[in-house]
Amino acid sequence: MAETDSQITTQPLLGKTRDELIELLEERGYRPFHGKQLYSWIYYRGVTDFDEMTDLSKSLRAELKRDFHLDLPTVVEQVSGDGPDTATKFLFELRDGERVEAVFIPTEDRNTVCLSSQVGCAFACTFCATGLLGLKRNMTAAEIVGTFLAIRSRVEPRISNVVFMGMGEPLANLDQVMQSYALLTDGDGIALSKRKVTISTVGIPGQVRKLAKYPNPPKLVFSISSPHDDVRSKVLPVAGRWNLAQMHEALTEYAEQTKHRITIAFLVANGLNDKIEDARALHKWIGNLPTKINLLRYNEAAGAYRRADEEALERIASELVRLGRTVVLRKSRGRDVSAACGQLAARSILQDKVKDQG
Repeated sequence: MAETDSQITTQPLLGKTRDELIELLEERGYRPFHGKQLYSWIYYRGVTDFDEMTDLSKSLRAELKRDFHLDLPTVVEQVSGDGPDTATKFLFELRDGERVEAVFIPTEDRNTVCLSSQVGCAFACTFCATGLLGLKRNMTAAEIVGTFLAIRSRVEPRISNVVFMGMGEPLANLDQVMQSYALLTDGDGIALSKRKVTISTVGIPGQVRKLAKYPNPPKLVFSISSPHDDVRSKVLPVAGRWNLAQMHEALTEYAEQTKHRITIAFLVANGLNDKIEDARALHKWIGNLPTKINLLRYNEAAGAYRRADEEALERIASELVRLGRTVVLRKSRGRDVSAACGQLAARSILQDKVKDQG
């Protein structure tokens, strides 16, 4: 989607912090409270039309309208499953025409938005459709928060949780992800609880250590993929460069510094992590690391695996519980709307390529 002349000549406000908005308006001769009002309109109320910001003076609104814009990413496609508690998947087009996705997942005890952090992904994980796209670029904090605000304006339930588990590897775009985290959790704006935001990673030890140094960092999910280094290096062609011993050391430091319990995402598919020996190897690798284990059903997308039967999941869960581990086996959601990471965007891009070739 091409930018209009007005979009090119005006500056973006989305993604700016409260202090940045205060400074911007002070440079134009306005008082600090004007910046605070503007911040509240954007993030707390989700208003993107300057004319609707009624407690700002008409002259300030006219100035903002002339010099700035508050464009959210454009919703290209919105797909919901059947029933009131099914996932809704959103495909967004960004200002440069690139596309990303996000998913709204309502459950009995929470309403979660799964956000992307990159356009595509360079990690090429074999279980993930996004890996087929390659990496186009990192998303900005403004784009990340913009997708959240766009979803918030389209769903009725209050969003309580955010997880960075969409397109991309969040730790490979850590600075922008953490800028968006600061905006998402600011009590005067969007006001999500810091305890309700989670980053999911396939594992970059140095970035895990960097994340631990942020004040009040989000919770961390480590998608281990396999407790066997030889298998994991095949499933994760890039992240597999760091072995499980290196990841254990980094995660131990993270847990010690943050006092957080780490969630281990353990994907069970046909032929992947579906044997008792896999459960025992995972238990041995965890050791004294403070964790809980999320057992995940494979959502068949463009990856190389097929969904395991329920008996395999129950067998793995029972063995881990017998070994003394805390195990969560969540109901599978989003399968009917292609909510495996990257699937909707991949399909859309492939369709566009077919049209171009035609």
